[in-house]
Amino acid sequence: MDLILRENAFLGETHIVTGAAQGIGFAVTESLARHGAQVAMVDLDAGRLEEARSRIEDAAVSPLVVPANVTSEEDVERAVGQVLEASDCINGVVNVAGITRDKRITKKSLEDFNLVLSVHLGGTFLFTREVAVQHWHPLFKANGNEPLDDGVNRFIVNFSSVSARNGNIGQVDYTAAKGAIEAVTRTTAREFAGYRVRVNAIAPGPVNTPMLAGVPDQGIEAMRRSTLLGKVAEPEELAATVVGMVCPKISGYTTGQIFAANGGMYLA
Repeated sequence: MDLILRENAFLGETHIVTGAAQGIGFAVTESLARHGAQVAMVDLDAGRLEEARSRIEDAAVSPLVVPANVTSEEDVERAVGQVLEASDCINGVVNVAGITRDKRITKKSLEDFNLVLSVHLGGTFLFTREVAVQHWHPLFKANGNEPLDDGVNRFIVNFSSVSARNGNIGQVDYTAAKGAIEAVTRTTAREFAGYRVRVNAIAPGPVNTPMLAGVPDQGIEAMRRSTLLGKVAEPEELAATVVGMVCPKISGYTTGQIFAANGGMYLA
């Protein structure tokens, strides 16, 4: 993977990435690690995480493997604590983990609906809360409840979707979760301002990931045609967007925003 920024731009920083074993999460992990960050890779399966880590080359610091279920409060508390114990500092979180259970509303079970919301929205909330509770808020209290103007790069990058604005047949749960994540992003930006945490989200269009693999070829072709750029994005392109949002030299004055990385599928 090519460098987006200067070499070792994030050296000395610790970044958590959820959904890190594949797709966008893996591409983000690889890119952040390539830029020098100590990346804590979070996903369900330890074996898949280890295999993913073995595919990352040219990392200044070997990524940490942190198996966890993002829907489990206990798992997330443990995962954040494990990362803090290993590094003493968490600079930021990229919340990528997600699933789909596509069916039209009349055929969708409440169980599937709740599961999709729990992974996307619940996982985003839990990691956001736990990093603040275990790390950023204690720093704020120790600073006399004054803003943390210490120059440390702190950030959260969440993942929404173009579907949150367009809607998508069969995805009432997915689109609801993504719309809620945009609202969570704005609220978190306000609440975490004193921590000097920049909180933003990316709303991609179609991306060539395992999640898209279940879509028939004609459906993918229709998505491609619906973009102004005439293509489905690669995970590495979204990873490059994340790198720019994580970098304080590029996005140091940006918070509470939703970035449309959708190839022109939707023009806000």
